[in-house]
Amino acid sequence: MKKEKAISVIVVTLVFMLSIAGCGNVGKHRSPEEWLSLSYSGLAATDQYDFTGSMSIKTDGGLAFKPEVFEGKVVDHQQLTLQTNSQETMHWNPVKVLETLNQSNDEVRIVNGSNDEETVTLLITENAKVSKEKWEQRLRQQLDQLGANMPSKDKPFHQEWMEELARSRSQLDAMLSTMQAATEYELVIDRTKLLPLKMEEKTSFQYTYNKRPFSESRYTTVRFQSFNGALSNTVQQMHKRVTMD
Repeated sequence: MKKEKAISVIVVTLVFMLSIAGCGNVGKHRSPEEWLSLSYSGLAATDQYDFTGSMSIKTDGGLAFKPEVFEGKVVDHQQLTLQTNSQETMHWNPVKVLETLNQSNDEVRIVNGSNDEETVTLLITENAKVSKEKWEQRLRQQLDQLGANMPSKDKPFHQEWMEELARSRSQLDAMLSTMQAATEYELVIDRTKLLPLKMEEKTSFQYTYNKRPFSESRYTTVRFQSFNGALSNTVQQMHKRVTMD
C-alpha cells in the first residue's frame, strides 16, 4: 500500500512539473480550468504544508452560531493533524476538496483577471449533485458519532438515548429527502508557485422540517502556509491581508 501511494505521489509530481514546463510563458493565457487543475496538482505534489480555517453557520432568521476554528498539518503528503475548538470530530482534506472540484464542477471563472500580478482568483460552482451527496454524508457521520457515544445497556438512560437517536435519525432522513445544496468556492492561487493560498466556501441549504421550509448558510475560510516548511513572500502578504471571522 505504501509503495502504491508513493508511486501515485510521483506521478502527480511529474504531471505537475510537465504542466509547468508545457505552459512556459503563457501563464496569462491559461483558462480558468487550467488554473484549477494546476493548483490541485501543485498542492498534491507538495510534501508538507499547514492550513488554518474557520466554519460558521447562519440561519435564514439571522441566527449565527459560534464559528468552529480548525488547523491542520500535512507531512509526507499525509494529514497528520486536524485540531478544532469543538468536541466534534472534523474531517477536511484540502487536496480532496480540490480534486473533487477539478473533476466535477458546473462552472469555473476568473474574477480578478490580470489586474493582480501575484495571484489569480477563481470562482468555482460545485456540481449540485456532488454538493448534496457530500453534505448528506457529513451530516450522517455527525449523527453516527452520537450513536458511537451511546451508553452501554447496563448504564442509566440507555433506552432514552436509543429512542432519541432513532427519532433524530428519522428527522434527519426526512430533512435530507427535501434538502437542496448550492456550493461556491473562491480560490486564490499564487501565479508563480501555482499553489492555493486561500479558499472560501459558501454553501446554501434549503430543506423542509416539520412541513415548514427552512434555509441556512455555511461559510468556511481556509488559509494555506508553510509550503515545504517555508513561507513565500506572496504567502506572507496574503497572511497579512486575510482576516478570520
